Amino acid sequence: MITKGCIRILLPRPGVSRLVVLSLSSSLALLLLYSSLNVPQSPSALHQVFLHFRHVRSYPLLRRPRCCLLHPPNSKFNPGPSHPRPNPWSLYPDSNHDIEASPILLLLAIKSHPANSDRRAAIRATWGREREWRGQGVRRVFLLGLGRDRGEEGGDPDVGEESERYGDILQWEFRESFFNVTLKEVLFWNWFHQECSTTVLYILKGDDDVYVDVERVVGFLQNRETGMRREEEGETEIGGETLIRGGRGMRRGQKGETEIGMRRGTEMKRVIGPGATREGGTEGGTEGGAGRDRGTEGGAGRDRGTERGTGSPQPLYMGRIFVETYPVRIWWNKYYVPYSLYLGPYPPYAGGGGYLLSRDALSLLLHASTRVPLFPIDDAYVGMVAQAANLSARNHPGFMPVEYSPFRHPCHYLNSIMVLHKLLPTDLLHLWSFLQTQVHSCRDSAQDGLTLARANSPG
Repeated sequence: MITKGCIRILLPRPGVSRLVVLSLSSSLALLLLYSSLNVPQSPSALHQVFLHFRHVRSYPLLRRPRCCLLHPPNSKFNPGPSHPRPNPWSLYPDSNHDIEASPILLLLAIKSHPANSDRRAAIRATWGREREWRGQGVRRVFLLGLGRDRGEEGGDPDVGEESERYGDILQWEFRESFFNVTLKEVLFWNWFHQECSTTVLYILKGDDDVYVDVERVVGFLQNRETGMRREEEGETEIGGETLIRGGRGMRRGQKGETEIGMRRGTEMKRVIGPGATREGGTEGGTEGGAGRDRGTEGGAGRDRGTERGTGSPQPLYMGRIFVETYPVRIWWNKYYVPYSLYLGPYPPYAGGGGYLLSRDALSLLLHASTRVPLFPIDDAYVGMVAQAANLSARNHPGFMPVEYSPFRHPCHYLNSIMVLHKLLPTDLLHLWSFLQTQVHSCRDSAQDGLTLARANSPG
């Protein structure tokens, strides 16, 4: 005989029953949400517009900088038939004439938007100043599209005033958008090849929200140049970094620089566009700029490079390298890439906030880019093109190891950092003021175990 007590034991209590139902409902809702976010999606309207125009790689140049010119302003300059433009020195009365005839070691090429005049002003006033370092010039150029159509209230009049005053604006006639940053990259490669390839040795590509320790970057590059000259004479040390050979690639020791190379002939599939699949690893690419960083900081990582002889210096493509990251599949994320546009992991690529290129590396990228269709995410696209060019990506721990935070003491950022990301103009001015006036306090207190070997940056 079943009593009331037995019934209470056999049947769950009302509170427990509601809890079970709520848990099952929540799990089902999460499962449905996950499925809706990750199912193969067709390209969004923005992706469709991008795909419609991505074959167009030529746009009129609206404003030219004078950053790559070596003619001093007092010399007689005859443009001749192959140089139809007038002498550009007369256009820039506020330019620094003391550096005009210097060899150019480094070009600071900063991606910007016409509306970001405050960021450009902060860079000009701080780390982006044009100057000489040990007899070699550092120049800057800002890369812009159109913030507004040319016929819309005169286009970008403030940009025109900047260009006339500083001569550091390179602007094309295409509309600025997140997906068009890749187009800006390829247009810059073409422009550099035509106007700077004989006068500039290295390029630092960056965003307009970064701080760059130009003194440290220049020191690294000058050591590299010295090392390459020694290498030509039969020595094996490059810029104070010993070559470590063997295994699956080549590493550089002592300073944490690691090479992540590309192997030719590696079989892989990449979906370039809707229904288009290629094999072979030389075409197709990945862009996503967002993704899990599985790079090789501190010299640890996966070396998949192919060796080059020590007699021929390697082209330089160096920054914070992301390895085996995957496209973002969440449709509302700005880095979203549909399955129909790309499958598989991205090839190694340098984070777009800041990275270094030698001019021979840029030449390789330019020529290989003709075989790689444009992709919406710019930094991953550079990795795609580097793969097509068999150009190794080298990780360096000095590139964006952390993001800037105003809640951290400035001394925290001075230990071997070359590029620091995510600074507002006010943050940049504050950090720069500290470097000019109080950097000695970091050396005196040695906060957080820092060991500083740098003096105040020259004004």
